[in-house]
Amino acid sequence: MATTKTWNDWLKANGEGANPTYINQPSWVGTTKGNNPYDFSGINLKSVSINRPFAEGLNMPNAVLKNVDFEEGDFSRANFTNTKFINCKFNKTILTDASFSGASFHNCNLNRVNLTNVDFCVKEITETVVYGISAWDLKTSETSVQSKLVIEKTYGLYSDIIAEGRIPLMVDNIELAQFIYYLSNHKKLRDTINILNKRGVLLLGKFKDGGLERLYKLRDWFSSQNYLPMIFDFDRPYSLDYTETVVTMSGLSKIVVADLSGSSVPQELHAILTNFIKPVIVYHDEAAYSMLKDLSRKNKYFHDIKFDGTDNDLMSQLPSKLKDAEKDFGNIIMDLAKEYN
Repeated sequence: MATTKTWNDWLKANGEGANPTYINQPSWVGTTKGNNPYDFSGINLKSVSINRPFAEGLNMPNAVLKNVDFEEGDFSRANFTNTKFINCKFNKTILTDASFSGASFHNCNLNRVNLTNVDFCVKEITETVVYGISAWDLKTSETSVQSKLVIEKTYGLYSDIIAEGRIPLMVDNIELAQFIYYLSNHKKLRDTINILNKRGVLLLGKFKDGGLERLYKLRDWFSSQNYLPMIFDFDRPYSLDYTETVVTMSGLSKIVVADLSGSSVPQELHAILTNFIKPVIVYHDEAAYSMLKDLSRKNKYFHDIKFDGTDNDLMSQLPSKLKDAEKDFGNIIMDLAKEYN
């Protein structure tokens, strides 16, 4: 078993003073992968620049880092649980699979860092630059406080921007940072809408009595077919009512698929088709409600699946109806082109 090495042990072994201001290419790893002997728990590190550190699997929980700059380092699988970062910069730093559970960031810069598969259930992140981050499979918490996350390209800190007398473009959710950045550019906004309208599928239906489980099965199937399925199974946005939320989601969708056994589905379909021309696929194992004919009469892109109540029967009929709905979408595109070109 490797002997644990503390921060002071490393300083002494490398001839560093008690308070170094620049550390170049430190190697804080063990001799075997997955066994890092360095334990920097609880250190108080201030005013130091660390260039290209190799620190895969480093333990640095419960620490306080202030005015620390990391340049192109590798801290993959590192443990930063409950660590406080104040006025720190991470430029092009690899943090994949690291843990920041309970950590806090204040006035930091995470410029182009790799946060893939990171436990980012932080206590707080505020006034921090998150431009260019890679956040695939980022694990977050609803209890985390997130505010004033800067999505502008800068190597400085939030405080530097404010000192210049201007307010930067900011968001309050790190996972949405790149999306909001794209929306801020009107040309990219058009591309975003086009992508959603080429692949989005809105799934409507009941949630009780196995309804939500069926919607999830449909979601998984549509995902396997390279679509982007959407289900309104989250809290209502504070600025929209339920109908407005469904209509907004439908506007970003290519096709609407609805389970007619859902009590709210008739109202949802009426609201959608009052505002949009969309291919619609409905499915039911009992007689459809009588006014469905009114909707199908007004929308010629309507497809009906009568199934025996089993998932197998539903899924056996869905591919052919989806193929018809795709043809409908092509016709809608051509009609719009004739109208507006």
